[in-house]
Formats: sequence, structure tokens, C-alpha cells
Amino acid sequence: MAAEKNNTAGWNARSWLKLRTAVQIIFFLGFIVLFLGGVPLLMRLDPLAMLAGAIAGRSLQPYLVISLVIIVLALILGRAWCGWLCPMGTLLEWFSFNSWRSKKIKIADSWRSIKYIILLAIASAAILANLTLLIFDPMTIFVRTFSTAVWPALDFIINAVESVMNNVPALQEPLSRFDTAVRSSLLPADPLYYRDGLIFGGIFIALILLNFLAERFWCRYLCPLGAFYGLLSKVSIVRRRVNASCIKCKLCQDVCPTGTIKREKDCSSDPGECIMCLKCMDSCPCSTSDFGPVYKASKLNSYDPVRRQLLLGLGTGILLAVLLKLNIFSRHSQYLIRPPGSTEQDMTAKCIRCGECIKACPTGAIQPSQLEAGGETVWTPVLVMRSGFCQYSCNACGKTCPTAAIPELPLPRKKVTVIGRAFIDRDRCLPWAKNTPCIVCEEMCPVPHKAVRLSSVEVTKEDGSKIYLQRPTVQPGRCIGCGLCEYKCPVEGEAAIRVTV
Repeated sequence: MAAEKNNTAGWNARSWLKLRTAVQIIFFLGFIVLFLGGVPLLMRLDPLAMLAGAIAGRSLQPYLVISLVIIVLALILGRAWCGWLCPMGTLLEWFSFNSWRSKKIKIADSWRSIKYIILLAIASAAILANLTLLIFDPMTIFVRTFSTAVWPALDFIINAVESVMNNVPALQEPLSRFDTAVRSSLLPADPLYYRDGLIFGGIFIALILLNFLAERFWCRYLCPLGAFYGLLSKVSIVRRRVNASCIKCKLCQDVCPTGTIKREKDCSSDPGECIMCLKCMDSCPCSTSDFGPVYKASKLNSYDPVRRQLLLGLGTGILLAVLLKLNIFSRHSQYLIRPPGSTEQDMTAKCIRCGECIKACPTGAIQPSQLEAGGETVWTPVLVMRSGFCQYSCNACGKTCPTAAIPELPLPRKKVTVIGRAFIDRDRCLPWAKNTPCIVCEEMCPVPHKAVRLSSVEVTKEDGSKIYLQRPTVQPGRCIGCGLCEYKCPVEGEAAIRVTV
């Protein structure tokens, strides 16, 4: 009877594990599909980003209700998000490197405090209307990395493969059909390039490589969203339970991906660290481990945010917010152009640095900022007109922004929203500096009645001959700063016509 019970319990546990794996795959692929489609659902499911944005922006976020549903689920199921749905956690599980670690590295449990300190720092900085520290949020890391590093790298690889295959005559027609079908819907018409893409990709790879030190190192010690769910899990309803029949064989401890099961504590676990992966239940030979309702709060551990961690986290956030406000690292530029309708205050208090707008921009004009406006708004979106331009009939960035840092402007209003003004550098402009005919900026200007006016003049060339050419001037009252003129300017290097604030 005991063996039969074990088999039955094992079969049930194995079935749950298969279901969990299927859910992970489905949700991961679903998030990728939504990412490609420009639907920022992942960020809207992130309660940390939504709540921090609401606090910093002093306003209710438009999609805050969606994340509140996730909070309610966490109060019921604990950190199930981390073990079942989180795309970052799924990737870390797929690249666990368990077979590569010859021996386990002993890392003190006190390191688990780091994620709580980061969480508290994010909260205190948000109270001071600063969201810079959300660069540590796992959902922003995931989306930003895919937007600025993974997707451009994939585009580069496809272009390289196509270039080689195009040399084979028999493959030219299929490649042409592929480009027509795919580049019109998924891939950009022109190669993508984003600033700091290597940095974002490097950070992402580093987080994966930390698994060499411990399985799910990021989830255990660094993830602020995991810390947020961990606090909720202390009072969640469904938790792991161990009955008195446990023989302390340590099998559950060996398979636990977050290292929270302790043999010396009767193989119990901290619900704030348990990600509901169910591996312990499958490994238990005596069926003494299961998951069910528990109606009392879990005890605090030494690494939980008690007084010392609380003061350190809150103090860290306040200190960083104040230092960033001083703009010590500022390199303020007159060419700091923000997406349509957004302001510097929006970038500081609403932008969560997720990169959704970067992916949505069809021309590649939106880039992550560096130090153009100081460290307080690092990695917020700016328009770099030499990389692309603000398409006249496009408002995609506002539609995809999950926090309204870029407002969703109706297209007629967006077309008349001024984001900057163009000016002509006559020392570089071909008709002004070299008496060379060029009217590209006037031809490209998309606004009605043209913001660039041409004036015919007679000039004498070096050989003494006289010619008539047209020289451009900008009509400031008509220019909206879309940057198409700067993007198309044929002058090598810095354009002869540039958009300024």
C-alpha cells in the first residue's frame, strides 16, 4: 500500500511538473509574440513597475488594475509567478548549468537581503519621483534586452545569411518572397542599431552566467520583483507543507532551485523564497511534501527586511535619488529630443526604461539616452535623427508605452505636436557653404506648406561662371522637429540641418 501511495503521489507530482513546463513554454512564446506585435502586456503585468510608476508620477497608471490582479494571485499562490510565468525565470531555468557545476558553492543566506534592499531603494526613490532604479526590474531587463540587443542581433544574422544565400541563383526568388512576407510585418526594412545594445546584451548574459555560482542566482539574491512577491508570499494561502513522516533524506533540498529547503529545519522552506516549482514534491520518496492552504503568516528570517535592511534599502534609494537630482553626470545637450508629447518630468517620474517604445519605432529613431540629460534619466527614450526620424503618420510609441510617459496622442494631434525645431548650419550646407545644388531637406519635409523654404540666388563659382541655385531656410512656425530632413541630409557625418529643442 505504501508503494502504491508513493507511485500515485509521484504520478500526480510528475503530471504537475509537465503542466508547469507546458505553461512556461506557452507563456514564454506568448510574451515573445506579443513583444513582436508591439503589445506591452508583460510590463502591464509587472506590479513593481506599475506601482512605482504610480507613486513617482503621482497618478494612477492606466493599466495598474491588471497588475493588481497579479498581486491578488500572489496573495493566494505565493511566488508562483516566478516559477511558472516569469520569462526571465524561465530562461534562467533553461540555462541552469546544473551539470556544469562540479561542486556547489556555499553562498550565505544573508545574500538574499540584497534583493530586498534593491526593492526598498526602488520604493524610496519612487517616493522622491525618481524611477531610475527600475533598470533593475527583471521585466524591464528582459524587454529592454530583447528590444535593443537580441532583436537587432537576430536581424543582423538574418541579413548576413541572406547575403550569402543570395549568391545562389536558385535561392534568390524564395529569399525575395521571404523578405516581402517577413520584413513587412516583423523585421525592419533597414538594419537596426541601438546605442548601448552591447551593454544591455552583456548585462543579460552576465545574469545568466551567474547560474554557474548557484541555480537561479538572480532569483535568489538580486531580483527586486522576486522580493516583492516574496513579501506577499509570507502571508499567501497556498504554501509548501511537510508532515511529521519526513525522513529528512535531503532529496528535496538537493533539487530545490532556490535553495530554500533546509534539512536542519526539518526540510521546511521559506514561502518567500519558494517559487512553487513542485520539484520537491516529485523527489520525495515518502510523499511527505505537498502544497496546500496555510492560514498563518510565515516567520521572518535573518535576511528578510527587518530594521537594518529596511534602513539600508530606504537610505540607498534616497541617497541615489538626491545624487541623480544634482545632475553630477549631466551632459545637457541642445539636441535632446524626446518622443512626441513627453516632457523631462515624464521621463524622470513615469518612464520605467522598458524599451517598448524603442521596439515600436518603425524608423529606429528612438534610442536609449546616455548622459544627455544626466544620470537621472539614463536609458530613457530620446530621438537620434541620424539613426531615424519621427514618422509623420505614426504614433506607435505612445500606444505601446505602459506608463504614459509617452502620451498616446491621436494621430491628428501628433502631427502638429512640436518636438523640436530644425536649423541649418550654413557652414556645412551644400548650397550655402559650397554653392552645390541640393534641396533634399525641402523635398523631404512632410508638413503641409513645407517648413523649409527655398530661395533662388545667383552665385559665382570658383571658375568665374555664374549659376542659379536654391538655398534652404527653415520657417520656425511650421517646423515640428520630425527630423526627416536631418536623417536624409546627404552631408557626410553630422547633418547640415539639425533638430534642436
